[in-house]
Amino acid sequence: MANSQSVVGRAKSGSAIREYYRELSGYDEFGPQYADLPMEILVKIFTYLNASDRCVAGQTCQRWLEATQHNHFRERLWLALHRTTFDTNVAPMADLLASSRTFPNLSFSEVDFERVGNFFERFGGTIRRIEFRACEIQERTLYNILRHLSGLRSLTIHSCRDLFMCIRLFEDPTERAELMRTLANVRELRLTNNQYLSDATLHRFCEVMPSLAVLDLSGCHISFHKGLYRKFYPASNGQQPSESVLTFHYISRLIEERKQKLLVLNFSETLIDDSALELLTGLQPDLRLERLELNQCEQLSPRGLEALLHTQTNTLTQLHLTRAYRLTDTCLQQICHELPALRVLRMRECRALSDQGVRELAHLRALEVLDVSYCRDITGEGLLAGLVAQSQRPNCSLRELHIRALNHLSVHAIVELTKWLPELRLFDLGFHHQSMFEIAMQHIFRNLVRLTHLDLEHCDYVSDNGMTGIGMGPLVADGDGRSEAYVPRVDAEVRQAETPNTPNVPVADPIQPPPMRISIRSRAEQQIVEEAERKQRLMAFINTRQPTTAAASKTSAKTDDQTTNGYSISRLRQLRILNLTRCNQLTDVSLLCDFRLPELQQLSLAQCSQISVDGIRALVRSCPSIEQLDLSECHSLNDRAVELITEHLPRLRTLSLRRCHQLTDFSLDYIACHARQLRMLDVRGCKHMCEDPAMRLVSLPLLTTILPGLHDESNGISSTGFGITLMASSLSSTAAPRRPIPRPPAMPLLI
Repeated sequence: MANSQSVVGRAKSGSAIREYYRELSGYDEFGPQYADLPMEILVKIFTYLNASDRCVAGQTCQRWLEATQHNHFRERLWLALHRTTFDTNVAPMADLLASSRTFPNLSFSEVDFERVGNFFERFGGTIRRIEFRACEIQERTLYNILRHLSGLRSLTIHSCRDLFMCIRLFEDPTERAELMRTLANVRELRLTNNQYLSDATLHRFCEVMPSLAVLDLSGCHISFHKGLYRKFYPASNGQQPSESVLTFHYISRLIEERKQKLLVLNFSETLIDDSALELLTGLQPDLRLERLELNQCEQLSPRGLEALLHTQTNTLTQLHLTRAYRLTDTCLQQICHELPALRVLRMRECRALSDQGVRELAHLRALEVLDVSYCRDITGEGLLAGLVAQSQRPNCSLRELHIRALNHLSVHAIVELTKWLPELRLFDLGFHHQSMFEIAMQHIFRNLVRLTHLDLEHCDYVSDNGMTGIGMGPLVADGDGRSEAYVPRVDAEVRQAETPNTPNVPVADPIQPPPMRISIRSRAEQQIVEEAERKQRLMAFINTRQPTTAAASKTSAKTDDQTTNGYSISRLRQLRILNLTRCNQLTDVSLLCDFRLPELQQLSLAQCSQISVDGIRALVRSCPSIEQLDLSECHSLNDRAVELITEHLPRLRTLSLRRCHQLTDFSLDYIACHARQLRMLDVRGCKHMCEDPAMRLVSLPLLTTILPGLHDESNGISSTGFGITLMASSLSSTAAPRRPIPRPPAMPLLI
């Protein structure tokens, strides 16, 4: 009896000791109490998450919510209102006015300002950046808003037509004096795409913002002709700025007055010419720019640009010259020699560039972003010579490389670029039509494991073998894209004979080609049959890999590399944006076999007609973080696919189902029931849907844009960065209009 009591006593004392140490260590029966971590540690952990993941983590508990709303993250938080009415007496502004949260960044797009109330009087001190894009706003309303924004740092007014038609904007000297005190800390002013902006209006804006460092007038109607300037300014001095015209000569006077503070100038989409740049050259040495943007300036030529760059040798770090068609290799050579600190260089569609100029990129040791897309005379050898040849060591500074639509870019050059540029985060290879592209894909997956954005739009030779690595092991081990006799599917014995020095290279089970037989089919019919047979063989190979038990699953996970025979896209664990638009050879095999991308947020499979419900089922389970999905012209999809998408992708915000002809109104019902976060939906060309899909989607509180239409006849299609197909900028009469949704005003978006 005594022994049993002593045993019980020891057990109780042992339990007490364990409970004591459990309290000290912060553990309970459910694991460690992570909510009790110091706030500094929680904030540090959350810095490794993207915005969407932080938003989900903030729903865990009150302390984690406080951590996600820390000042470190709040500075990048945007409150975006789109196509609504700003009225503090009704939702959503009434709800926001009653909220205790602050809003450091505000973006208004197509908003009609009716009653501002005391919203900006209450939150104005915490607002750092504010944007007005195509808004219905009057001069008095803008003044009442700005006079409360004492903490403002950046102001953007884009395409607000009615505002600049008023010549009385900031005309009262007393009001300008008040604004000058309030907006003394504003450093960025962007007045873009405003047709009626004049010299007088610009003068008054600059007057009330004495600390300007960034001036953006892109897309404005600026007159560069001296004759027009002399017409409106006949006197040489003491002339008041004109209310009727915006001239570069007067803009240059404003720049000269602030040349010691200005760091960024943007005259993109204007008619700026050599004379205007030479006028800026005369402002040296006080004008020391850090960023210069001259995109789509068709009058720009090497003479004026070279004169300006010669005065900005030591300070300029970002240069944007997209669609400057008259720039030549001589200009690029001067850029490389005179701007050693350059970090960003964008020369997309500068068609006169060739290898002669690109080779000089070796002098830009700090270059981080390079865009030479659509420069069709640039070859892979020129890129290699400019980016890696002279240093003979990996280029660890380059982060973004855009080489879309380079006709002379070989697979060997792509392979070498992946070897010598290991720190790439963005790789744009769109419109690459060379064969043997599967080898290049395998080297991308092997060497560029830190990629966050991969663009393979309209790459004709992107296939399941390249995406999954099935049968690619020996070819990646030996080949670099030079082999003339490259065949992605060969017999296992042939592979072993070709790779005698690589005994550890795994080899897939033999996939026997179809027997030789005479066919009377057309070439198109034969290609369709061959693609179907190839998909059938690959599916059979994948089915042989499926484990039947949990133990077999664990064993399969350990030998996954040996089974896949190469490198699959799942190695890119940090990938967030993937564009596979018009990769017609892709099938469900790519999605079924090791397509695990947990960080993927934007995916485009537009015009991949062989994707079906089976592939979508695997996709939504392997990539749960998708927010923007483009499945336009995937004709094999049906209502079941939409059901899977809406049920398993809770973060989905943008969905394009354009010309998916099998979809019916059931798809709209699934969207209405499950897609609670959806903001934009494109169902143009879905001929089995009702004429007004908005009536079925009234239950979605955040949906702001629906592109309906039974017959999609518009041919002007533009592709965004992730592949969502939207209407072209010039809409024809046959284009489907954006129909308003009959429901209360949409709640604001927190970005």
